[in-house]
Amino acid sequence: MSDNLRLLGKYSAAMESGDGEAVYEFFAPDFHSHVTERVTPGRVGDDIRGEEQRWWQQARSAFPDMTFTVDLLIESDDIIVSNWTVRGTHTGTAFYDVPASGNPVTINGTAILRIRDGQITEHWGGPHCQEGLGLIR
Repeated sequence: MSDNLRLLGKYSAAMESGDGEAVYEFFAPDFHSHVTERVTPGRVGDDIRGEEQRWWQQARSAFPDMTFTVDLLIESDDIIVSNWTVRGTHTGTAFYDVPASGNPVTINGTAILRIRDGQITEHWGGPHCQEGLGLIR
């Protein structure tokens, strides 16, 4: 296993366990998400590592029985493609303003990450499907 895959595994385990501060250890201070340009263009150039932290906090709070799995990993040089799934039951708090429904939820996404010098420096991708939330059908 490469150093980059080990780093991504440590990051995923830390965030799943509730260590929200891990994003600041694993993501470079000049981290750039290409998703920002399409989702929140007014934040381009800002330190958006807190948005990653917020996503995990909201997911853990909304889906107390949450599980996180990595379904596929592809590595090429300093790029890792990770297809992942979060599953849980929406019995906790609201998830991005969607109130708890008690329904099972599946969130699937793909992250394309550039890792350099032991830190995540770039990101492309995001959730594709958030079944059970009424956000995307």
